[in-house]
Amino acid sequence: MTRRWLFAATAALLLTGCGYNRIQELDERVVQARANIETELLRRNDLIPNLVATVDEAAAFERETFTQVAQARAGLTQASQRVAEAVQRDAGTDELSRANAALSENLRLFINVAVEAYPTLQANRNFIALQDELTETENRIAVARRDYNEAVARYNTYIRQFPQALTARVIGAQRYEPFEAPESVQTPPQVRFRRDTAG
Repeated sequence: MTRRWLFAATAALLLTGCGYNRIQELDERVVQARANIETELLRRNDLIPNLVATVDEAAAFERETFTQVAQARAGLTQASQRVAEAVQRDAGTDELSRANAALSENLRLFINVAVEAYPTLQANRNFIALQDELTETENRIAVARRDYNEAVARYNTYIRQFPQALTARVIGAQRYEPFEAPESVQTPPQVRFRRDTAG
């Protein structure tokens, strides 16, 4: 009995001295930071149906370029579904990052096509409010992505240092991948209103 207790105490001391507890703490921070990204991505997904409905309302009055808007809407809806599915499946960071990039590009295209097609959107309060919410959400996603990448960097650095690297190997601690965002989608979608110069 005393021998087992001594062995357990020695093992606990060695694991603590080799960074076991710190590895677990840093791992939890990475998991939490990724959950924050997913929360913001889903928050943006929740705004998209309202944006689409607002554009559809404008389309009821101006149907001339409906096909172009419909195609942009279909791309946006599919990209939004891919993000939701990736979050639900707990997909790898690389896949989630690609799905996010595709959604950001489709969102940008949809907004630009809709504003071009339906100039009345420029004065639509619902559309402007949704645009503001989307911009705020994109900013939150950027902050969450930065926080995640910082947590990943701390964790990855820690498990590569000696003697923690030995503990990491024993417990199977694996390197995390950072959340990448292509340069083209690192700024939130913007609506550029054309101003009449004729006076």
